[in-house]
Amino acid sequence: MKANQKRSIGFIFLVLFIGVICGSILSQFIGSFFPEGVVKEFFLTSNSIGWGNNPNNWIDLFVIRIKTGFFVDISVVSIIGIGIAWYFLRYFK
Repeated sequence: MKANQKRSIGFIFLVLFIGVICGSILSQFIGSFFPEGVVKEFFLTSNSIGWGNNPNNWIDLFVIRIKTGFFVDISVVSIIGIGIAWYFLRYFK
């Protein structure tokens, strides 16, 4: 890629999304091999950010009714996955 060409925002989000997926896979890998304890809790404890937990979050269009919701679980391993993806994005110019 030439120095004057910029990457599209869609490509950047795609690479970061792949990083999140890799972080989730790494999280499952760590969860299966580490014994119960502080280290496993540190890597696998996650916080959910999003909406849709309320049972009254229906969108009623009179013909169709849609329930909305979107959550993102963020943990240390998912942040590591995003960091690795960002590194590959910067490395492969």
